[in-house]
Amino acid sequence: EARRDNFGAHETRAALAAVKAAARAKRGKAQLPAAANTAQQFQEEMNYIVQGLGVTCGTCHARGNFASEEKPQKLAARKMLEMVKALNKANFPDYKPKDGESVLGRVTCYTCHRGETTPKTAVGGH
Repeated sequence: EARRDNFGAHETRAALAAVKAAARAKRGKAQLPAAANTAQQFQEEMNYIVQGLGVTCGTCHARGNFASEEKPQKLAARKMLEMVKALNKANFPDYKPKDGESVLGRVTCYTCHRGETTPKTAVGGH
């Protein structure tokens, strides 16, 4: 079972504000889709990412400074989110997630990673 950090409502709102501020400051970098625009939606989406990769929030985010760009894993995650967005746009442009599903679309982190940091590359293998 994937690990997950349990942040309270205050930390979630702070993280959402930090991500939105970073997005305004750094236009063009991949961010979570605009559909994740409330603290609850943002936290749910981050939980999908954490579970899909089998990591914790601290894997990509500097403790106490979610807007920090110091961790290379955060840049890698942004690149992967861009790839996921492109796959969904090209292959599932009309897909509308149901309640409780990732706002990323049909293809998510879990599609390839299956709860592990290294994507599975073959049936039964890595």
